[in-house]
Amino acid sequence: MTKKVKILQLLPTDSLGIDGLSKHITSAFREKHYDITTAYLYTPTHPVIAENVISFNFKKSDTKGLRLKALWQIFSFCRKEKFDVIITHRFKPLHMMLILNKLLKVPVCFSVIHGFDDFKRFYRRFFIKLLWDKNWGFIGVSEPVSNYLMSIFNNPAAVTTINNCIDIQSIESAFFTKKISTKKLNLKEESFIFGTIGRLVPLKGHIYLIQAFEKTLIHHPDSQLVIIGEGRERKNIEAYIQEKKLNTSVILAGHIDDAYMLLKALDVFILPSLKEGFGLVLLEAMAAKLPIIAHKTGGIPAVLGPLGTLYAPANNIESLSEEMTSYINLPQSKLNDMKQALYARLFTDFSLSNYENQYRDLISRKLKENRHING
Repeated sequence: MTKKVKILQLLPTDSLGIDGLSKHITSAFREKHYDITTAYLYTPTHPVIAENVISFNFKKSDTKGLRLKALWQIFSFCRKEKFDVIITHRFKPLHMMLILNKLLKVPVCFSVIHGFDDFKRFYRRFFIKLLWDKNWGFIGVSEPVSNYLMSIFNNPAAVTTINNCIDIQSIESAFFTKKISTKKLNLKEESFIFGTIGRLVPLKGHIYLIQAFEKTLIHHPDSQLVIIGEGRERKNIEAYIQEKKLNTSVILAGHIDDAYMLLKALDVFILPSLKEGFGLVLLEAMAAKLPIIAHKTGGIPAVLGPLGTLYAPANNIESLSEEMTSYINLPQSKLNDMKQALYARLFTDFSLSNYENQYRDLISRKLKENRHING
């Protein structure tokens, strides 16, 4: 009987986006000769009910300082389970497993890097370089993220790019119709609607989007902008909307679970983020067959390729407003061509099947290399 390959996937908690991608990684190893366990450092926001999903339920204080109790608990668990592969997400799980694997000696370990901030602090780069060994590799979620990793660690051979993905069929089946979505968001059916999804924080660039839309309204007063998301910037954004008398034109929809289901309400999707490692919401917009305008930063150009419309810098209000106006004036046939081109790219480069195949191939190859080296 062939021994199962045992995999541990370690995350801080079930934060939106990364947790979804971790589930896609899990689905890549659903074949019977794999046994994958997903573990959270902290108590998840949703109850753990899936098979092979656990939580250590640490408090934040447990993972600060020397964190000996947390390290011992994870070490004891891993020693008992005898994992062949470790996959981490975010810095804390990576740092802890780098320390523990000096004793555990798990032969194949990967850290999935989702953006450009995990190693911004000097001490983090120092610890990675100090603890890194031949058992470890990075997985960048986009080519720009991988380039960033190679530039700071100067180890190209340790970096693999596996583009983020979505389950296209599942997402498509969940979309509400345009009519229902428009009603749920309190939008006008006759309006040309721009929209975005993202937390209300300065990094998402919403204030620049609203300022650009304000200029667009001068020539197209019946258009609307909807922003789905919640965060600490809401008061500032609300104050600006009130001051400029944009209340009926700019809709702050707040947090909505599974907000992508309402994307059909839009005529154009806009991503004004100042920084994005990938921009997973772009794939959801592509699945909704929407034309896209986005700030030219981070992983966004790699996601859109030659399609969509990019502008820069983030505070170039005039440029963004011009692009928004041009989309309003485009004939429907041209808009349809843009939608179909982005939709086709989604299947070519960002499908779940491609994602799963790349993870399986990578892990299989690394395990074979390890067996060959160790005879």
